[in-house]
Amino acid sequence: MKPIGIVWQLMLAALLSGCFQTQTVVPLTAAENIRKTADGRIFVSGRPAVYEIILDAQGDYQKVAVTQPDGCSYYGGLAELQDWLFFVCNNSKSLSVKDFKFANAGRLMAYSLRDGQVVTVAQLTGFQLANGLDALPDENAILIADEDFLAHGGVSKFSLNFDAGIPAVTGFQPRWIGKEQAVYAANGVRVLNGDVYLTDIGFVKKVTLDAEGNPQRAQILYRSATVLDDLAPWCDGVLVADYLMGKLIYVPSDGQPVQKSRGGLFSPSAVLPDATPLFDESVLLVTETFGVSPGKGNQLAAVKWTDLGINACQ
Repeated sequence: MKPIGIVWQLMLAALLSGCFQTQTVVPLTAAENIRKTADGRIFVSGRPAVYEIILDAQGDYQKVAVTQPDGCSYYGGLAELQDWLFFVCNNSKSLSVKDFKFANAGRLMAYSLRDGQVVTVAQLTGFQLANGLDALPDENAILIADEDFLAHGGVSKFSLNFDAGIPAVTGFQPRWIGKEQAVYAANGVRVLNGDVYLTDIGFVKKVTLDAEGNPQRAQILYRSATVLDDLAPWCDGVLVADYLMGKLIYVPSDGQPVQKSRGGLFSPSAVLPDATPLFDESVLLVTETFGVSPGKGNQLAAVKWTDLGINACQ
């Protein structure tokens, strides 16, 4: 699909139907996460691989795999740190009946944004569902969420060193954020203005870090009887994918006023509010996984901002 074609088709669909429309950028089985790097490159993850979204010689959007088949069941969260794109390779094995954690939950891996090499950073053990990622740049650390549906999850922290030219683990804090901070099943995690924002089943929570970088008790910014997935910084807060209800939700940093988009998305898993310069500024991107609507989703989708019904920052 050509960039101008996406914009015009979205406008035409909205005019003809009067309802919330999406346009397929690329099909992607079990699309999971999306991230734009500091230099404007866009990457998405899904069941088969981690892909970079590019424009081909004809001006159409294409997905190019940056990973090779390596025993991963699917690929999850994405985060950038020190010219590396970190991602989760999920391959859950050896479930413990004692705590329902996996001894082999997959791997934390990284793709070099400079030369394209892919390395394994750490084996993931003691996770039920390793999910969202983000970075603490000042600490050279990667945060990884554990969405434990028995309420024993949270956010773990890997401290890293890059002196050898590739990321090496120097420290690991399991459940760095957990029940002591009133977080139990984190999915998406993002660092914004020195605070950690996360989704926790049907909650959006903010965890403030003290002067020593220690997480404090979580503040609830939003709650609903739904399942929330990933989130992304936007305006003075975060834009959240409501997986179950098929909506996007804007949650300010103080929790008020929350704004919800119209419905129309199919199991949205992640959102990229600013997709420029690869896409027009009038468009945002959403990954739709397979989820609750058979035959729907499985794509990276473009959405017109004007169709959402969210007015913040516009």
